[in-house]
Amino acid sequence: MTASSIPADPSGQVLPEPVGVLSSALSRRAHERFSGTLRIDGGQDGTVTMRDGLVIAAATPASPGPESILLRSGRISEDEWTEAFAAAAPAGRMPAELVERDLVGAAGLEVLTQVAVMDAVFAMALCGIQTCTARPAGEDDLAPLLPSDPGIEVDRLLRETSRRLATAVEWRPLGLEMQTRPQPAGEPADAPVNASRAEVLAKVNGRRTVRDIAFVLGRGIFSVMNDLAVLAQDGHLTFKHR
Repeated sequence: MTASSIPADPSGQVLPEPVGVLSSALSRRAHERFSGTLRIDGGQDGTVTMRDGLVIAAATPASPGPESILLRSGRISEDEWTEAFAAAAPAGRMPAELVERDLVGAAGLEVLTQVAVMDAVFAMALCGIQTCTARPAGEDDLAPLLPSDPGIEVDRLLRETSRRLATAVEWRPLGLEMQTRPQPAGEPADAPVNASRAEVLAKVNGRRTVRDIAFVLGRGIFSVMNDLAVLAQDGHLTFKHR
């Protein structure tokens, strides 16, 4: 795909190529008010689930999903999750069950599921998207366990993904990419570290990849990469490739 054939977002901005591939598929399905799944093939495979033209879920091994975020971050214990899952998952009412048990607020859950969708799409686009294959929803399909309700508009999702990819390009001179393994700097840096970055820095050991750190902390890939970029710029760590 050449730059001239890459679709533009509603503002007229030319989208990066991975988003261009995704834009064609998602925009078409949004116009059709499609319900079903887009299978993403590329550097990191995954899926995007749509309902009536809105994106309600996205999943890829490259980034934590909403369940991982809830559990790994410590917001919900394993036992609490297991009990809620047993009570609600067969009926497809997991979000309501979590809220009713006061394990997470309705607004907080809405934000969390949106963050998970945005992060999964960013991770897939960052690793390169080659094809998007649509499969309409069937009667026997299982709904996403924690969907983003009422759904995310495609235009918004593409704009945010494009913005994140542009930011990721700025990180490349630091050596920060998905496959890099952060390692502590040889000399302690004097620059202050806020709580979010301190949490990330504590998991940096030269062996964990960016993805590993995100899963250990139950945080999105983009958020972790952003903190790692600042930590590198401030002299707290460096990056090495596997």
